[in-house]
Amino acid sequence: MDDTTDHLHRVDVLLTRPVPDIARLSADGDLTAAHRRLVEALRPRWGSSRNLATGGFVDPTIEEDSGLPLVAPFAGRLVELCGWAVGERWIGCGIVRDINGGAPHLVAVTAHRADPATACLLSEDGNEAAGLPGDRWVRRLAVATGRPQSRQWPVDWSSAEARLGTALPADYRHLAEHFGPGTFAGFLDLSLPGPPPGRDVPFPPFLCLVEHARRLAELAAADPGIADLYHPHWLHPAPGGLLQWADSVKADQFYWLTEDPDPNRWPVIARNEDGDLQARFDGSTAEFVHRLLTDHRHPFSIAELIDRPDFEPHELHEPDDPFDDRRLP
Repeated sequence: MDDTTDHLHRVDVLLTRPVPDIARLSADGDLTAAHRRLVEALRPRWGSSRNLATGGFVDPTIEEDSGLPLVAPFAGRLVELCGWAVGERWIGCGIVRDINGGAPHLVAVTAHRADPATACLLSEDGNEAAGLPGDRWVRRLAVATGRPQSRQWPVDWSSAEARLGTALPADYRHLAEHFGPGTFAGFLDLSLPGPPPGRDVPFPPFLCLVEHARRLAELAAADPGIADLYHPHWLHPAPGGLLQWADSVKADQFYWLTEDPDPNRWPVIARNEDGDLQARFDGSTAEFVHRLLTDHRHPFSIAELIDRPDFEPHELHEPDDPFDDRRLP
């Protein structure tokens, strides 16, 4: 017998009560199958869950900002547990051994969740990441994508900024060091200045912020038709010009408008491939990405198209065509 409808009702009731709280769910037959059905039934609400415990083993990497509050009430008794981050609470469902030695049972559980804006960025050793002094939108994005631990991608910023002829926004620097090269939600590709210092790894030009800016400026200088595509703006290194920091799989392009002497005040300009849809965003780079992934009101939002935000690191290798210019006009 499938008890999923009853289980969903119990979860709805649980959500009306203060956190933390636990509801024991009745289930006949195979608990594992009942748990799996409940997880699948909840997926359309909150996206893919995080596996916090499987086969009686709790994920040892779980931290306070990745689901630990759901695990805490069941010390030594968890068989299975999946969890979701939903606003200011954690929500989970799983199979738990009885505290008095009886048969395991199915549960739903809620717990307090810290504000993602105050969550800590973590290095691989679990300590607060050095060099990432707490831009709140980078923190929110790290938590939202399930990557609170820093990838610690080193960048020679002095060299990169010297080659560009300008300083770069501080929160972009934090974003680049935390995530490294990769794609947000299978949609937005983050550009970086290049490979880490001292590492001889291929780095495609279309992913390199510095090289791409140079090549795009050269093309625009050689062909007025290309320069006209960016009207009413110019391209960097022209004063106040556009400097690209990301693009999308749909050929949308994301730039800074370098109009202010302080790069931390640069707005983001988002354009579609043809340039006939353009939006200005007066906020930081990380806030733009976070809102693009989560805010349905954002002009370039993909929130309705994804289950939940994520980030997939790039495995750097030679492109199929070393002269791949698909990210250029």
